[in-house]
Amino acid sequence: MKSYWRTNKISNNKTKWKNLSKLQIEKEYNPSSIIGGNYSPYINKYIDDSLSSRNKYQSSIYYYGPRKSNIIEFAHLKNNPKSPLIVFIHGGYWQELSIKHSYFPAKGAIENNFAYASIDYTLAPNLSLSEIVSECCEAIKWISENSHYLGIDKEKIIISGSSAGAHLASMVILNKQNYSANICGSILVSGIYEIEPLINTSINDALNLNKEEANNNSPILKSLKIFPPSLIVYGEIETLEFKRQSNSFINKLLDFKCKTKFFEISNKNHFDVILDLTDNKKKLGKEVFKFLNLLEPINAKI
Repeated sequence: MKSYWRTNKISNNKTKWKNLSKLQIEKEYNPSSIIGGNYSPYINKYIDDSLSSRNKYQSSIYYYGPRKSNIIEFAHLKNNPKSPLIVFIHGGYWQELSIKHSYFPAKGAIENNFAYASIDYTLAPNLSLSEIVSECCEAIKWISENSHYLGIDKEKIIISGSSAGAHLASMVILNKQNYSANICGSILVSGIYEIEPLINTSINDALNLNKEEANNNSPILKSLKIFPPSLIVYGEIETLEFKRQSNSFINKLLDFKCKTKFFEISNKNHFDVILDLTDNKKKLGKEVFKFLNLLEPINAKI
């Protein structure tokens, strides 16, 4: 029987970002450049679908820290005091979006017997990237410490994220020393795993990154031996650099012999691919739940 997990590396874009002009880098790291520049319809869709999920499955709001942005929006799974949990971290280049854009996967999670939590965090320039990472770790720590109250099993936490959220999810995994939860799987969509290319782009206006901080917050530059089984995904309609980022990260995971699965989702771009995260009627959602049911802590007791 053919193994579900990927074993061979991905043939990657050979163009090194350091060989690109400043203008080319700016374009490559602007994910809306490949769809004509207007991504507002997708942002509105996040809001509308999140509202629809809230109307069907009421959420609870918890604060994991002292700032007003330190919010976890939680969907409880009724009649299961030890539910597996899907955690989602939104994107927006660490400087856009919020909790109001992040509840849309709750409906699919609940209907497939998972509790759901979306993490909000303080945006740049109010905090540095390192501080944002620390906030997300604090959120996971809070979830772990309150797992009994929340009705979830802290040994069955799956962390997911889109774009900058995939970066933050990766960094949370790599900062395992800061919390006691067991992250048994990750779902990383259209992520960014090497931060240095952003330094000379307009994205850095709010982040104010130097090379040291960029490298300290680059998952691809770290040992990945503690990484759980991971599903890595991006849309067909992505820039070459965003595809290279994911492909390089997949190859690095394989170097560390981590269980890894990869999909490119046809006819999807950087912004709409994530909308199908927990929709088991769509390609991404189907693959997500297939992946989740293969995770050892999950598959016996959903």
